[in-house]
Amino acid sequence: MPRWTFYLSPNTLTQEEKGTIARKVTDLYIGYGIPAFWINVFFHETGEGNFYSGGKYPPNAVFFHMDHAAGKFDAEEVRDEFIRKVNDIVRPVLDPKGIKWEYNLYEHPRHYWRINGMIPPMEYPEILEEWREKNAPVVYEGAYR
Repeated sequence: MPRWTFYLSPNTLTQEEKGTIARKVTDLYIGYGIPAFWINVFFHETGEGNFYSGGKYPPNAVFFHMDHAAGKFDAEEVRDEFIRKVNDIVRPVLDPKGIKWEYNLYEHPRHYWRINGMIPPMEYPEILEEWREKNAPVVYEGAYR
């Protein structure tokens, strides 16, 4: 977790554009020390006429939200810097196409989050490093509390 979920009208983004966004999102979180396999990006193309903005069907619109459980923003400056990085990821893809875009960021309590049923090892740096190196969850003592 983090998970970015995009909702968009059909054919708004190409497969290449989706891949670019997903790679940049992954790189963003890797920079914060998050293992790559924790980072998920979904693109949900709604059927024509199933996505409205302002009461109208927009041919080029994107709404997305980011769900976070791995960490919280402890300071306004940190949050603002993160939001700037989000904008830097999506703006170059969406703005040139004249796409209307909007997003929300949700922070969830970490104690509800599990990977393969295990508590992610945020408090155990050596185990977290092993998860990063293997890019996979590794069972550790106390993981299933």
